[in-house]
Amino acid sequence: MIMANSISQTANSRGHKKYGYFLGCVMPAKMPWAEKATLMISKHLGLDFEEMKETLCCVRPGVWKAINTDWWLTLTSQNLANAEKQGIILVDSCNGCWISHYETLKELTEEPAKLEMVNRNLSSIGMHFSGDLKVKHFLEVLYEDVGLKKIRSNVVRPLDGFRIMRHIGCHARKHGDKLPGYFDEILRATGVEIIDTPYDKTCCGLLLYFSDPHTSIFDRIGVKMSTAKELDIDAYAIICSGCYDQFERAVKVFKDERGISFDTPIVHFSELLAIAFGYKPDDFGMKYCRPIPTTKFIEKLASKEGKK
Repeated sequence: MIMANSISQTANSRGHKKYGYFLGCVMPAKMPWAEKATLMISKHLGLDFEEMKETLCCVRPGVWKAINTDWWLTLTSQNLANAEKQGIILVDSCNGCWISHYETLKELTEEPAKLEMVNRNLSSIGMHFSGDLKVKHFLEVLYEDVGLKKIRSNVVRPLDGFRIMRHIGCHARKHGDKLPGYFDEILRATGVEIIDTPYDKTCCGLLLYFSDPHTSIFDRIGVKMSTAKELDIDAYAIICSGCYDQFERAVKVFKDERGISFDTPIVHFSELLAIAFGYKPDDFGMKYCRPIPTTKFIEKLASKEGKK
C-alpha cells in the first residue's frame, strides 16, 4: 500500500521546485487583483510560480463528495493527473480547492482500490495518475518553502497602524491549527495589527447558503461585517476564494434587501503582502471589481507615506 507520507515528491525530491498555481473558478472571474498580487509576490520571493495549465473545477467535496464519492474522486483526480504530468507542486489558495485536491490525493494514495477505480475511469480519456505529486496550500509554500525570515526581509513598507480583522475559513481549519497559524504569522509580518473578535472562527456560510440563505447571509457574514464596522477596522483579510464569493454575495444582499452598506473593504492576503513589499495598489488593480471600495484603505496608505 502506498502511504501519503511516502509518496515520491516529484518537485520536492529535486533541488528545483516548480509550482503550478490552481486559480479555481472564483478568482479569475471575480478577484483579478488577488490573482495578480499572488503571482507578483511569488515571483518577488523567487518562486518558480506559474498558473497551472489544463485545469478543471476542483469539485468541492463539501457538496459533490456527499452526492457520489467515486464521481468526486474521478473528476478531481484529473487535476492531480495533469499536475503530475506537468511535474509541478499543485498549489491552492482557495481552501475549497485545496481541501478537494488534498483529500483526493490522500484517499487515492492510501487506498489502492480507489486509485485503481479512478485510473479505470481516467483511461477512457487517455489519462493516468500514479500518486507522484505534492499538493500544498499557498500558506504552506510561503511559510515552509520561503520562510518568515525571508518574508520579513522583503517588507519595505510596514503596514503598522492598519487594523485588520481576518477570516481564514473552515476548510483551512479541518486538519489542525497549522494553516490558521501560518495565516496569522505572515499577516503580522506585514506589520498589521490583527484585531481578535468572537467571530474569527465563524464559518462564512457558503455551503449553508444552499439550504438556509437567511442564516447564511445575516447570521454569518452579517455579524462579521457589522463587527468590523463597529470596531473601525481598516480591512477584512481573507485568503479563500470561496469565502470571498460569500462575502461579496452578502454585501450585495444587505444593500439590496436592508439598505445597509458596509464600508470595510475585503482584501486578499496577497494584496497586503504586495503592498508591504513595496508595490502600489495600482500595480495589481486594488481599486477595481470590488463590492466595497478600497478608497479609504488606499487613502490611509497614501497619507502614511506622505508623513514620512
